[in-house]
Amino acid sequence: MGRVKSIQARLLTWECTMTFDEIPALETLESLFESEFPRTCRRLQENGGFYRIWHMVSFNSSEGRRSRFLVALVEEPLEKCSGRVLPEQIWLLAVADQIIRALPESDNAGNYLCYAHAEGRLFVFVFFEGRLCHWSEEAVEMEKALPRFRRFLQRDALFSRVGHFEELHLQGESGPDFVRAQFKKASRDSFWRRRDLQRVEMNEKNGLERWPEMLHFLRRKRFWLMAVVLMTLLGRWLKEEPFLNAENPVPVELSLPPEWMAPEEPREKSSKVVPVKDVALSKCKLPDFFLKGVVAEKLAVVNFASESGETRALSVGDSLETFVLRTVGREGVKLVCGDSVVEKKVGVREP
Repeated sequence: MGRVKSIQARLLTWECTMTFDEIPALETLESLFESEFPRTCRRLQENGGFYRIWHMVSFNSSEGRRSRFLVALVEEPLEKCSGRVLPEQIWLLAVADQIIRALPESDNAGNYLCYAHAEGRLFVFVFFEGRLCHWSEEAVEMEKALPRFRRFLQRDALFSRVGHFEELHLQGESGPDFVRAQFKKASRDSFWRRRDLQRVEMNEKNGLERWPEMLHFLRRKRFWLMAVVLMTLLGRWLKEEPFLNAENPVPVELSLPPEWMAPEEPREKSSKVVPVKDVALSKCKLPDFFLKGVVAEKLAVVNFASESGETRALSVGDSLETFVLRTVGREGVKLVCGDSVVEKKVGVREP
């Protein structure tokens, strides 16, 4: 995980509400936060400090889609270092995690109210279904603040869905070496191991910003998945068809026309004009067949209308009676017999 450094920072929980189909960008979140806390943001800017917004949880309510964020306020300029930088008070999370793991099995489904009094402040954080969903810290007396916070849990739109929060009072050893060791453990937590106050990567600004990229990725994956499935089904279908093992039909030998002889008596000239196309068609024969499909614009899968219902795969140059398969396209084929051209489309049965 590399080196990690602790600095002084304040942590608080901030909530914003959007429409159900809206995915706020970081710029939108920053604008909303600065409009809600103008004096705090102005003070940070004047002192060279900054803030970071990290997504914790989102849920639906009657007002819309609510999202809660953990906000870190850094009052002074941050010196660059080679490792990561995190708020020092996160060591309390490691202590809470250690206590929770040592507890006997319970049926509270990972819902805990944790609090500790350290450095003249009361730290309160809540795990909802095993996930960090609230953090607050105030310079207040614990005896007065906790009853008020318990009432907040009962009225809150998210936490009121839970019947009981098991309370954990974090107290005991808090020496420098102990705090440092717990801080390193907390920095490897699933929530903190990708966080760094020094930088704000695109996917790290808030969890909601990852959804557009994920949706685009899923759309691409869905396209290729469908392509693979179709190719697999086509391969199985072709493998099961018996015509793949059939040899190309032997070209039909055309009989020579009878030798022309001059008539003994002149015949009356017919008043009916026979089109050249009809004359050509009278010499060409094409069996009745149905074009089932084409494969890679190279093979034409045909089914004959005879009683046997034979199915064959023909390639360019193969013959059907006196016609020769000239081209295979996406939508159909062309057959040629002399000057006659016949087109057949895939899946079209001619009357």
